[in-house]
Amino acid sequence: MEQGDEDRIARPEAPAGRFHLRLMATTDLHARLLPYCYAQDRPLPSVGLARTATLIRTARAEAENALLLDNGDFLEGDLLGERQRLGGRGPLAACHPVIAAMNLAGYDAATIGNHDFSFGVEFLARAIGGASFPVVSANALRHRGADPHGDHPFLPPVALLRRRLVNRAGQEAAIAVGVIGLLPPQVEQWERRALAGRIVTRDILETACHWVPRLREMGADLVVALCHSGIGDGAARPGLENAAVPLAALPGIDAVIAGHTHGLFPSPDAGIPPGLDPAIDPVRGSLHGKPAVMAGHWGSHLGLIDLTLDRAADGWRVTGFATSLRAIAAPAAGYRIRALVATDPGLRSLLRQSHRDTLRAIRRPVGHSPRPLHSYFARIEPSAALSLIHAAQLSWLDRAAQGGPHAHLPRVSAASPVKSGGRGGPAFFTDIPAGELALRHISDLYAFPNTACAVLATGATLRNWLERSAAQFARLTAGVTDQPLFDPAMPAYNFDTIAGLSYAIDLMAAPRFAADGQPLPGAEGRIRDLAFDGAPLDDATTFLVATNNYRATGGGGFPGLGSGAPAIDSAACLRDILHAHIAAGGAAGPAAAAPSWRLLPLPPGTAAWFDTGPAATAHLHELTETPARPLGSAAEGFLRCRIGG
Repeated sequence: MEQGDEDRIARPEAPAGRFHLRLMATTDLHARLLPYCYAQDRPLPSVGLARTATLIRTARAEAENALLLDNGDFLEGDLLGERQRLGGRGPLAACHPVIAAMNLAGYDAATIGNHDFSFGVEFLARAIGGASFPVVSANALRHRGADPHGDHPFLPPVALLRRRLVNRAGQEAAIAVGVIGLLPPQVEQWERRALAGRIVTRDILETACHWVPRLREMGADLVVALCHSGIGDGAARPGLENAAVPLAALPGIDAVIAGHTHGLFPSPDAGIPPGLDPAIDPVRGSLHGKPAVMAGHWGSHLGLIDLTLDRAADGWRVTGFATSLRAIAAPAAGYRIRALVATDPGLRSLLRQSHRDTLRAIRRPVGHSPRPLHSYFARIEPSAALSLIHAAQLSWLDRAAQGGPHAHLPRVSAASPVKSGGRGGPAFFTDIPAGELALRHISDLYAFPNTACAVLATGATLRNWLERSAAQFARLTAGVTDQPLFDPAMPAYNFDTIAGLSYAIDLMAAPRFAADGQPLPGAEGRIRDLAFDGAPLDDATTFLVATNNYRATGGGGFPGLGSGAPAIDSAACLRDILHAHIAAGGAAGPAAAAPSWRLLPLPPGTAAWFDTGPAATAHLHELTETPARPLGSAAEGFLRCRIGG
């Protein structure tokens, strides 16, 4: 439930003699501090810790006892937090602006997420060195022992927060709240270049099984798991990326704060199929009967866990709980976003100079584009914005491969339309008008600070690469006109197109892979007419493929990727490569790197709908292979369109 719901309660009333403790949680801030989109240089009411801080202040005032916790991925993702890359004075001269903002907001503890390593181990260590609260992580390690007893953690694995509680009767009591931090072990692969030989990981569940009992031995009366990990399917398997459900089942854990996947929990629209796992209750907000929250991303929500506690002779017990979410913004008429709370004046004042410095840096011109660059339809036919990224990657690959052992191989480029709405909301699209390109547009085109890589792939691997990408589409039924085009379980950053190949996608066919990348035996697949250089693709031919470090190291579960080191492993940031390409006039040239792919026409009487940004109406005329018709507004302020019919 969200702020404004009539049945929302501020907190459960703890009966006389009992105590109430409120846990307030944020996750996946990604350096969004102010309600402003720097990539598009305009206010954005639906993001920003400065708005969340107002909710925090209110929620804290409602409760006799409260703790504020963050679940990781707080440093990377927005240009204000990355000012040192933009020629500014550098956020680490005194204190990183994200950390300074968290200090002012009054955080009690935090953990790190996988993206907090995106700028390297030293950057992360220096940044969190300015925190006035403990930052913990139990499974990010300097050295992995034979078992958890022999591990050398990178950060303190746990923290013990000693507080005094007060109840409505005026009674006071001491309590020790144990906090453990956990992150996806896959970060070891995703950030291989930055972490190799420096940081290793251990399985989330194995780590927790070791540290939770130790927390209890240290005197923890309650244990809260800061789990930078998603809900998942509920199954317990080694090496889980999304492990919140089996983690909640472990004895000794009282509450779970989840994240990483940018979802909302509790929520009847949490995207959890009914009956997936009876341990998951998305309405009550519990996992295995224990309270859990996931507070969206970019400061969009504040998660609340309200615990009712009894103090007995043998310690504290949780005798009741309520979970809820409070939002900082909501959709309004006319495709607008309405702020529900004001910006916190203290944070606004703290960040004023950083905001000005960032604006000055991002407005610096870098090139020119003769055409609009946007991603409104990048998942239904080739887009100029993605073609520019492909061209920059191929230009880099030409230089990187020169004189090397793979210089003779044919070259192609793989890239995805990252900014394509989804959980990012109706404003999360690339939208750059024709004309001057400024530095901010680099981040609008390429949202992540990935580095450039190249991998070796056979024609058969490329075929499966595209089949994995095609899992983003729902399987359509002939003769049905009201059906979704996309599977919401698959994020747009896993929809790779491959420049240098031509192919078609059959939406009526069964996918070869599920949305999570698992193979579906017996499926015919969806890729048709796959060709290279005008001839059918030879499955045995070896290609050199330009991509990013996330994909090259196995991110997204693409078959044939991630098992070995990339053929070319570069430290060059793809944003910098794109910047250099644009500055050299690359954006003004012909879109020679445009992937030649299309959706096969739908049978008569068959149609499907998809949601895009409201400003897409100005670009409908650009669609050539797959015309779309606007249907009107959809949930959360999206524009709904239809293909086929």
